Amino acid sequence: LRCARASLLTVFVVHRPMGNARPGTANCAVCQCDDARRSGEMQIPPESARTYPLPNQKAAEDGEADAGGGAASILEAQDVVKTFTRCCVGGLPVRMLAVGGGTTSCCLFLDRKLTQLSLQRSGRSELKRREIPLEAVAEVVVGPCGGQDFGLATTDLSVTMVLECGQALGFVFQDEDERDTFALCMTMFVDSRRMQISRLAMKKEEGVSILSGIF
Repeated sequence: LRCARASLLTVFVVHRPMGNARPGTANCAVCQCDDARRSGEMQIPPESARTYPLPNQKAAEDGEADAGGGAASILEAQDVVKTFTRCCVGGLPVRMLAVGGGTTSCCLFLDRKLTQLSLQRSGRSELKRREIPLEAVAEVVVGPCGGQDFGLATTDLSVTMVLECGQALGFVFQDEDERDTFALCMTMFVDSRRMQISRLAMKKEEGVSILSGIF
């Protein structure tokens, strides 16, 4: 990702890469949105309709960032992440790529504990949400290569979430800022959850070792 996202990357540096965490074992549900494969099904909202602030927008609103203001950059990035999280908890409108071409309008949700994401087709509240544990996300890929192996027409403005079960979710955004904010925040959430699962597994193993030593 570009150097312009350095403030967000500074916040994420405390998280280990996903490859260092113990893989999750959660299974994926079958998406009920895959039947929506008509191209041009949704209209991209205007620039003013964005639901979360972007790093470059925030800098423009607050004035030119000081060259040595590292602490200010970190606070700015944290503010972006917090706002993005609140939007996801309340429901974030996204454009998803359909297998075979076209896009469909969906709403992405995160639970308040940041352990699971859900997807629901916009305007179809009668359909059950597709629920995906964050530890079931194996990789977050930015760019056109992410969806090639999954029949998704990904572009430079796409983000692909590859799942442990061999499926993938493709998202497309209006510009690079929106794309990068989504990719960086989702990567942070996934890494955090997978590390949490790894720590819980280690504690469980330690408990079994203690009990076996007693008996």
